[in-house]
Amino acid sequence: MGAKAFFEQGGRTDAILKFPDGQILSNVEWEWIESHKDKVEELYKLRDQISASDTPPAFSTFVSYSTTSNLPAALEKAKELWAECSKPLIFFVITFERQRGSRVFAELQTHFINKGKHKKVRTQPALPWMVNRKKFNNSSDEE
Repeated sequence: MGAKAFFEQGGRTDAILKFPDGQILSNVEWEWIESHKDKVEELYKLRDQISASDTPPAFSTFVSYSTTSNLPAALEKAKELWAECSKPLIFFVITFERQRGSRVFAELQTHFINKGKHKKVRTQPALPWMVNRKKFNNSSDEE
């Protein structure tokens, strides 16, 4: 059986992905405020949950937002915090630009951070109607 999502567990974590045997696959945090800002503490919380646990999750997951111009600072903050962490971080970041005070979403990027090293794993349009459907409709399902 696969892992199930448990939301707002103990009022401390936005979600926990847990296997039926109780083993935690991932602690998940989400933050609307851009993660490079000092007042965003979710990355610290995820990191501290790993070091405080006898049976830490396989990885941590963080979902956040960033303007394109602040994305390097957000990634640098995550890399610095994860430099000594024993488990990896999967960082989903939705990039946006401001137009008339609103966020206009551009990309959903997936980043893998482990021991201070960073790799961008995937980039796709942030909104489903922006996806190039031809690319996916032409892929073969044959094996």
